[in-house]
Amino acid sequence: MNLTTRMRAAAVITLAATGVVVPASAAGAAAPGRPPALPDSGSGTAAFAYLCVNPKDRDEIPSGTCDTWRLVTADGQIFSVPEALGWEKSKDPNLLGEAGSFAISPDGTRVAYHRAKDDRVVVRDLTSGESWTIPYRVPRGSLGSPFRLSFIRDGSQLAIDSDDAPATLAQVEAGTVRRMPKGWTLLDADPETGRITLLQAPGLQERGVFRTVEDGRSVTAKIPARAGKHLIWGAFAARDGRAANLVPKDPPACGPDMTPVWLAVFSTRTGKMTTVKPRLPADVHQADVIDWLGPEEIVAAAGRERPGKTPDTPVGSYVYAMNVTTGQTRLLAKLSTAERIYQNRLAVGGYAAAQGEPAAGAVAKPGKRGCE
Repeated sequence: MNLTTRMRAAAVITLAATGVVVPASAAGAAAPGRPPALPDSGSGTAAFAYLCVNPKDRDEIPSGTCDTWRLVTADGQIFSVPEALGWEKSKDPNLLGEAGSFAISPDGTRVAYHRAKDDRVVVRDLTSGESWTIPYRVPRGSLGSPFRLSFIRDGSQLAIDSDDAPATLAQVEAGTVRRMPKGWTLLDADPETGRITLLQAPGLQERGVFRTVEDGRSVTAKIPARAGKHLIWGAFAARDGRAANLVPKDPPACGPDMTPVWLAVFSTRTGKMTTVKPRLPADVHQADVIDWLGPEEIVAAAGRERPGKTPDTPVGSYVYAMNVTTGQTRLLAKLSTAERIYQNRLAVGGYAAAQGEPAAGAVAKPGKRGCE
């Protein structure tokens, strides 16, 4: 994004912008059990959402009282989202299935999810209660399902990505969708210029490629294979002709060491790369770039090894802003829950307005990482 498996009717959010620890009330929900359902309006802004593990389930998947997404607001309340698909069972008896998709806008005012009752994609405004049904439907178990949801720039555009179907860009209020070329992931869509930035992600044996589409013309640029001696791997975020990536120490193989060693920034038109050392705490075991916060900062979701804790604290438990020129970081938020989170299924939002403070102070000694 492990954490304890019982819900104390609470999650805890440490907001770096204020330094205040806010215990979540879960609106009086009894534990263990599902929190109350997300109200139609007036819940406040969202900070994060997650799927929990049912420890009584033999496969420890999101089932039983963990079968819905939990949404945690900036003031510490927890709600369940029964409309949203939590778990998609596989038709193959040898496979468990996949988690449903959930996204939160950068300002925390909107959420998007796969609606369970009809396989539609829905965007909800948490303040007004207004909702929009995106003209996109992929029945569970069919080609293109499951898929990933992410807000592009703000809450007005939504990207729908799948490994098996073309990516889609949805204009939320307008109710229109635009299919992307097959085989490409959507990174950015500039609403003023119409410029689209796409990605073919790098793999263990192949380089990645950026593709910029603007005014009916397309430009591609190969991504360097390595930053120093380290293979470029993992999530990218793009804005205004630049893309950012946190390069890990080792690629995923036999227990990878995903410690970030470089913050790489690329021109999406030429592939030219610059690098800087990310000034993250030494106990960060993995971090993924999830957005641009402004012209000089990206947002990274990280997991850390805390004293006395297991090393797989979910990626997203710590949210940092990082300067792309200096590598200096600011802790925007620490997100935690009393429940065990299923395989990093933690959606982060609400970071756009956070100020944060420099990420400093004593850190735990990292444990062994990577291939033994």
